[in-house]
Amino acid sequence: MDQGARLLTEAGFPAPRTFVAPYDKLSRVSLQAVARRFAVLSTGWFELRRLPPSWWLRYALKKMLRQPHWRVGRMRLLTHPGCLLSSHRPYPTMLEEIKKSVESRELTVLVTHWWEYFRNNEPDPAFIAVLHQTADYLAQQRDLKVISFDDLLGVSSADIPRVASRSIW
Repeated sequence: MDQGARLLTEAGFPAPRTFVAPYDKLSRVSLQAVARRFAVLSTGWFELRRLPPSWWLRYALKKMLRQPHWRVGRMRLLTHPGCLLSSHRPYPTMLEEIKKSVESRELTVLVTHWWEYFRNNEPDPAFIAVLHQTADYLAQQRDLKVISFDDLLGVSSADIPRVASRSIW
């Protein structure tokens, strides 16, 4: 984590404040390391057996309240509804699935992977078109705001629905 953050800053990017879990899985030790270094963690899901015991009560509350996003200490923990914008999904229905997901949540983490747009090292024009359709849809929604992970920093949990209602990260 430290080496990756250092390489990004050496390349001219600001110091990262968000960590996206590789393959949506982190061990208990990795979660603690992320919590020491980053203000936001984004992943697909959390599993009790992988969480530090000191997080269990907050996790139980998150589960009881059916909240996709939660907080431990200074770190905001975000989940996403799966990789909705993916070349492994049917292109004709992808945008409708994205719309359903966005419309059913206060906050949505929309995941896509850059390498899926290049099959066999060649651009996939049909999938790129779905990306453009998604961007057009998001841009046209007056009651929806696309924000970055950094936009959440400094916002209290109670203020998220007011500040970022129907937002895409």
